[in-house]
Amino acid sequence: MFLPVLAAVALLAGTANTVPAPAPAALAAGQETSATGWRAQAEDNIVGLRDPKKLSNPSLVDYSALMAATAEMKRIKREGIDESSPEGIQLKNRAAGKVATACETVMNAEGHCSVWKTISHEDGRTVTDLTTKVKRRL
Repeated sequence: MFLPVLAAVALLAGTANTVPAPAPAALAAGQETSATGWRAQAEDNIVGLRDPKKLSNPSLVDYSALMAATAEMKRIKREGIDESSPEGIQLKNRAAGKVATACETVMNAEGHCSVWKTISHEDGRTVTDLTTKVKRRL
């Protein structure tokens, strides 16, 4: 009878048993594991929640494939425009904006909290890949 009460008190006090995070050496440089188990680097976030501690249903995409599918990146390739030139930078920024907008649209339609270039969970669960659906929007 007192065991559920003690467990609740321990949980509220923050002393309940928790699953330990993997050793820091097991994580990629700059990658953090959140209390929810998601492993991600902030720079890999495209849209949505950026803090791994707040994630509930993230998704991922093949960002390079999406960028390559934009008209802007096709133009850079077709016309041999230097990506570091002013025109190349403008085209890449427009392409990145289109990808982010398409990702946000699909993320909201599919009920995800964020879209990432790379993300994983410590328990190995599969993360939904939205690349095909986003590519249709470009």
